[in-house]
Amino acid sequence: MSTPDRPRRIEHRAERSFEVIATPEQVWEAIATAGGISSWMVPTRLDPRVGGEVSFDLGDLTTTGVVTDYTPNVRFAYEEPWPIADRIEDVPPRMVEWFASIGVPLSTVYEDLSLTTPIATEFLIETASGGSCVVRIVTSAYGNDADWENEFFAEMVASTIPIWDRLAGYFTELVPR
Repeated sequence: MSTPDRPRRIEHRAERSFEVIATPEQVWEAIATAGGISSWMVPTRLDPRVGGEVSFDLGDLTTTGVVTDYTPNVRFAYEEPWPIADRIEDVPPRMVEWFASIGVPLSTVYEDLSLTTPIATEFLIETASGGSCVVRIVTSAYGNDADWENEFFAEMVASTIPIWDRLAGYFTELVPR
């Protein structure tokens, strides 16, 4: 419920699970090391510890976050700010174009950002029978239900699902048993 002192908060959430023929150690290597992530996602830099930095090179945009959990063979989690600079003049051109395409002034975005949480992503590994693991990926954030925010998260999830599916394929094609 929203009150004058407490704005409305909504959760954005996407979740994907799949079973892979791999050990927890093999899954961990793929999801929680810079080399592993770079092999199925995008070039990545990672300081593998809680509080360490994780950066994803998306070509014309680099996103950087902080590691919030690094429990080997169990859980890797990190948070990233929405990919918008601290100052309006530093917003990446790709994002400026995107906001213009949906008709949202950057000043509105900056007002709304004070009500959003970072985008949190976690990878969970659960051992299954027969030498397999279940990998669960959850991405979520809380916001104020602004139209631009809903559209951004929906587009982000739509572009992320094929990447997560590449991770599932990685084990089929690349990880020896």
